Amino acid sequence: MNDGWSTHTVPAGEQLALWHHLIRAAFVPLDIARPGPGPFAASLSSHQLGSLRISTVDADPHTVTRSAHLITQGEEFLHIGLLCKGQAVVEQDERQALLRPGDLAFYDTARPFRLDFRDSFQWNVFMLPRRLLTLPDAVVRNMSAQAVRGDDGGLGRLVSPFLAGLAEQTGPCGEDGSMRLAASAVCLLETLAVERNGGPGLGEESEQLSLSVRIRAFINEHLPDTGLSPESIARAHHISVRYLHRLFEHEGTTVHRLIQQRRLEEARRELGRQGRSATTIAFVAHRWGFADPAHFSRSFRAAYGMTPREWREFGVVGEGSTRG
Repeated sequence: MNDGWSTHTVPAGEQLALWHHLIRAAFVPLDIARPGPGPFAASLSSHQLGSLRISTVDADPHTVTRSAHLITQGEEFLHIGLLCKGQAVVEQDERQALLRPGDLAFYDTARPFRLDFRDSFQWNVFMLPRRLLTLPDAVVRNMSAQAVRGDDGGLGRLVSPFLAGLAEQTGPCGEDGSMRLAASAVCLLETLAVERNGGPGLGEESEQLSLSVRIRAFINEHLPDTGLSPESIARAHHISVRYLHRLFEHEGTTVHRLIQQRRLEEARRELGRQGRSATTIAFVAHRWGFADPAHFSRSFRAAYGMTPREWREFGVVGEGSTRG
């Protein structure tokens, strides 16, 4: 279910108060300040993906503060903020991270923090219950208010576009699909935290997490290859097929299931963009690694409840109705 709100629905003099109410309801108790008077344009959309609550904020410049007096006992959340547009400064634990588009940062709602948006901005927030993380508290705390660059040579280059894709994925993907995607996001974020902390005290678990991320990146890069298989993946990473399957057992999925899921996601995204184009469904299927168009159609219908052709038609209708 997707939820959306905007300050455009009320007079200018009531917009900041409405935004204050919306932000507190969507996240946790927060204070808001803006640099000057006048109209205040802001919108918020949210959807649930398994254990993740994903929100997108588009707004004029303002500052968000969670001070000590706003923090009470109860559910603790880790927020991961991904900046899509504008400039942002994240402050927590006496650290400060300056973010540019494509960068992300962790901040914990159990401790005071401050977000300063200096220009009109777009901000994706991934809200994760802290209890779901398997990492030591010290590792997570060390991640707060550290800029993770989306264009660096480390895991940021993988995590940033993956999270951006999750924020854009608002269509139905089924309960199982949602849970698997959320589990993948948690795994990536934990691995990112491990990498940034140098893996102290995590031993074999740290190595498994890093290997899992590298394998997922390899799968994403080789989706069009019809020869992509557990054997080829294991060979490329110098591990046994048995060990490869063991890695994915911990994540509640299988290698075959992950490959098919990612291929279907990319094919669906392409079909949705094309609408009634001349490119055939069989061509799209082959582009994303499906050797048999009939198998692709059956798998697509099982995953999304409609055929590829119906999805392509639906995408055209949905796009037209949005333009109004």
